[in-house]
Amino acid sequence: MSFTKHPLDPATATEIEQAVAIIRAEYAAETRLHFKCAGLEEPPKAVMLPYLQAERAGKKVPAPPRCMFLMYYIKFTPRLFEAIVDVTNGKIVHHLELPRDYNAPGDRIEHNEAAEVALADAGVQAEIKRCNVGDTTVVIDPWDYGRDDEFETRRLEQLFFYTRNPKNNHPDSNHYAFPLDFMCIVDVIEMKVVRIDHLPLGVGHLETRHTGPHVYGNPIEPEYDHALQSFPARTTMKPLNVIQPEGVSFSTDGYLVEWEKWRFRVGFNWREGMVIHDVNYDGRELFYRLSVSEMFVPYGDGRAEVGGHGGLHRKSAFDFGSVGAGNCANDLSLGCDCLGVIKYLNGAIINAHGEPVPKNNAICIHEVDAGIQSKHTNHRTGKASVVRKRQLSLQTILTVANYEYIFYWIFDQSGEIEFETRATGILSTTPIHPENKEPIGFGTRVASGVLAPTHQHMFNVRIDPMLDGPNNSVQYTDSVPVPTHPTLNPYGVGYTTETTTIKTSGTAKTDPTKARAFKIVNPNVINPVSLTPVGFKVKTIHSQMLLAQPNSWHAKRAQFATEPIWVTAYKDRELFPSGLYTNQSRGGNGDLRNMVDRKENVENAPLVFWHTFGFTHNPRTEDWPVMPVDCAKLLITPSNFFTHSPALDVPPSNQAFNKSRGVDETLLIGADSGESKAESCCKPRL
Repeated sequence: MSFTKHPLDPATATEIEQAVAIIRAEYAAETRLHFKCAGLEEPPKAVMLPYLQAERAGKKVPAPPRCMFLMYYIKFTPRLFEAIVDVTNGKIVHHLELPRDYNAPGDRIEHNEAAEVALADAGVQAEIKRCNVGDTTVVIDPWDYGRDDEFETRRLEQLFFYTRNPKNNHPDSNHYAFPLDFMCIVDVIEMKVVRIDHLPLGVGHLETRHTGPHVYGNPIEPEYDHALQSFPARTTMKPLNVIQPEGVSFSTDGYLVEWEKWRFRVGFNWREGMVIHDVNYDGRELFYRLSVSEMFVPYGDGRAEVGGHGGLHRKSAFDFGSVGAGNCANDLSLGCDCLGVIKYLNGAIINAHGEPVPKNNAICIHEVDAGIQSKHTNHRTGKASVVRKRQLSLQTILTVANYEYIFYWIFDQSGEIEFETRATGILSTTPIHPENKEPIGFGTRVASGVLAPTHQHMFNVRIDPMLDGPNNSVQYTDSVPVPTHPTLNPYGVGYTTETTTIKTSGTAKTDPTKARAFKIVNPNVINPVSLTPVGFKVKTIHSQMLLAQPNSWHAKRAQFATEPIWVTAYKDRELFPSGLYTNQSRGGNGDLRNMVDRKENVENAPLVFWHTFGFTHNPRTEDWPVMPVDCAKLLITPSNFFTHSPALDVPPSNQAFNKSRGVDETLLIGADSGESKAESCCKPRL
């Protein structure tokens, strides 16, 4: 069967179905398979580069076959397989049973099965009875088990217990406001509870297990859902509508997007969610692939029961590798998640039964007015020249249990790319006795009986450059003072820049004290004006790295979170900084540390630039019961790549085009008719 899909388009439901059928044909009909993930296996870069160049030139060339990557278990066994299926030619090209210390990500069906097993367990039922839950519904949050034991080989999940709000028992009530004082561990191969642990209710570690009923708090306002809150929503806001009467300025052809000299392709997969491919500006190659490659969320409460039990010290999650950004992608809604005139793109994933699951409206595309791009007023004549900053925003939103993550890839008329991360949602909570008054350094009381532990969100962005060709280099430039000199710097005011080229795969530090700037350059192409290699600057995010001890399991498993900058030689399929298999991982298996330790040449060669940044989240009461967004922005900007500002030809801003209105002071709303009497922004006034 042949396909007309582009080689980089996301996997379709039909392709997933076909790949599953080919895998099932390898087994007897009665063999039960538990599918974990399925998606596009991208063709090798060496195949794709000439294909993309021919495509951009309008030439017809044969497309490489469409291949699907799958991961699956034989149900209720530890036997894990990965496969690559050529759905163009209907054959398996890779099929491997993995060692027992590899674990696939969790999935919703498996989480639900584990929760059902827990609720049916006699020991868990006894704990629920002890807690005096009554008729209120118990809610379970399954989590990655993590790791605290070198020799643990069982596939495990840890489950934290909560209840709905006892005052309403509503399915949309905020159960994180009512944490219970125990948790359990489930073996998801044998589907049985293997241990029940109690959680501390004070500041110290738990020395004896609880015997009496759980003491519930009485939060001031536990609910985030407006329909359940105890007070009404404010009524002071007037509508703010984004209208483009002549339509949008971008065009799409499937997953190909063109806008204001930009041309790129959008991908989507189960693990990274949105991916950007083949980025070009004004006919020049910039980036082969851009993605958020991983997210690790370690918690800072290190307490454990005597004997090493309890789950707080293990609490952590690889939200991409062990869950999947694409698996968690929201169906975005008009007027809610995206404002304006919106184009949506869809994706597809797989469920445990091997059935394709559509991810409708997983990505939204729209234009944004982001303020002023450039302005100058000639103070001699009074004439102002002002240009608005129009951007194209691609957005996706993930819900990973309690947290929401909003990711934007934003393209600017000036040739700049912005990656923005926003975090919101609900704090993951643990119980504390409502009458406890002890100071706490590893968490914050956000409501009566509710402790929100400290934690970090560590992200990694993977940048695969091809600036005017596949061979690039990475440099960093420090701004440093010039020593006093009798003629060159007699007054001691001078400073200069010092540039270092990274020659071998390795790591580097950010340094705001030197205004350290990282650049990806093509040393083979010289800018005729600056006489320097053409390049793009990566304006890194200065943030704290992983706080866990270097010998901790957190650090061993998430090496990428220990350094802000990593530069590696390009190799196909090396897409993930903690390796392909992160669930209960030990670390050191195909991760970034392995990649840089090869000490390969990265000067004037195909390379990958990885940037780690994060939020260190020490919760506050204002984060409760739902968090206002926290935000971080990474900028990728041209640096001596063009001979002048690429935004010079953007038309000047004027009232005839923008049609702004003055405020009608009598109504306190925008005037219903007539243009503003304010003068043109570009008219001389001095």
